[in-house]
Amino acid sequence: MGAITTSISLAFTNTTFPLRNDGSFRKKSFMGMGISKKRDSFSCKISAIGRIGESLTLDQKLSTNDNKMEEYNVAMKRMMRNPYEYHHDLGMNYRQITDGLIVGSQPQKPDDIVHLKEEQNVAYILNLQQDSDIEYWGIDLKSVIKRCKELDIRHMRRPAKDFDPDSLRSGLPKSVSSLEWAISEGKGKVYVHCTAGLGRAPAVAIAYMFWFCGMNLDTAYNTLTSKRPCGPNKKAIRGATYDLAKNDPWKEPFENLPDHAFADIADWERKLIKERVCALRGT
Repeated sequence: MGAITTSISLAFTNTTFPLRNDGSFRKKSFMGMGISKKRDSFSCKISAIGRIGESLTLDQKLSTNDNKMEEYNVAMKRMMRNPYEYHHDLGMNYRQITDGLIVGSQPQKPDDIVHLKEEQNVAYILNLQQDSDIEYWGIDLKSVIKRCKELDIRHMRRPAKDFDPDSLRSGLPKSVSSLEWAISEGKGKVYVHCTAGLGRAPAVAIAYMFWFCGMNLDTAYNTLTSKRPCGPNKKAIRGATYDLAKNDPWKEPFENLPDHAFADIADWERKLIKERVCALRGT
């Protein structure tokens, strides 16, 4: 029997979410929600898809998705040691970090690409997921990429292993290279995402702000996390910074350095990092 798609769309406008004293969202107040920001309002889209004639009922599928989310969030809390959660069932969520940079969770369907184009003027998408991440959540990436092409959005991939600081550290230079190139093109905003938008994607955005925007690591980190509460791995960003700034075979192992090492850099180090990152374009 053919497939029937059932969708539920809820829009919330002029909705106020609880804030901390510092102006940031409380945990779980927006995770899985804010699709777009207009003044002080946010909208949320929730969709459910069911197919008649398949072995699982809609309730069983929703239960399976709940199990996936629970497993994922347990792993994230254990590996990243932070309290944040990903709610796949509430759809794509994101926050704008700078004028040209948005950080968020994975687009789940072609309509999400339409939304990013029409509501946020996104011209580039930088996807940090591995194939296994996409398969785990059942995302039809081909249809997402097809819609990107139809809307003249450049889709780029720089896969890094989820919850793995070593993979993040080694992949940051090329990921930031792609991000910096897209921002410098100036054709529209860049949407950077991983799965939940809580680890890899914000780490890439923070590294970009650290290396290219004249901020130290703490300033870049606080700038992003005040807008999108999350817990990306600072040590991985410091490690990547060290790798780029100290490229000689006799350097001391990064693991032997104090915890504050390479949380800030000299002007000559920043210049060197910029040159090395920009040289990675197209590789």
